[in-house]
Amino acid sequence: MFALTKKTDYAIIALSEMARRPGEIVNAREIAERFSVPAALLVKVLKMLAHGELIRSNRGVKGGYALALPAQRITLASIISIIEGPAKFVQCATDPEPGESPCELAKSCPVTRPMRKVHERLTELLEQVTLAELAFDGGHTEYPVAVSVEGHAVSLEQVQ
Repeated sequence: MFALTKKTDYAIIALSEMARRPGEIVNAREIAERFSVPAALLVKVLKMLAHGELIRSNRGVKGGYALALPAQRITLASIISIIEGPAKFVQCATDPEPGESPCELAKSCPVTRPMRKVHERLTELLEQVTLAELAFDGGHTEYPVAVSVEGHAVSLEQVQ
């Protein structure tokens, strides 16, 4: 079975909550409690997302996290890549990374080329799915976007 880890699940939950609350600073503890997510693991995931520049961290008593980009610009592929590493359907789907052994069967395998095509199509799909679609999949056609100046939310507008 092809499945993502709980870390990716939690990342999508947290990012969706931030997308639904643009311009707000969202506390990790609040997300953990609201969605019954282990707080310690969620904090690790949020640090990964901040390091990947999808969210920004605000320290202090009223600290927390907020999206660094509009939800329409954050793709499922980018979320998965930050949390899991590059998506790879099968070992031979891409050229080996440095230090990684190539598939021993790749040269004689009859399905290497078709599997690469499947990988490319999967990657395209993951690039097309946005956080906005995930966060607002209740029939909403408009997504709120926070307009910010130097990290401070100054106004709110609707885009389609």
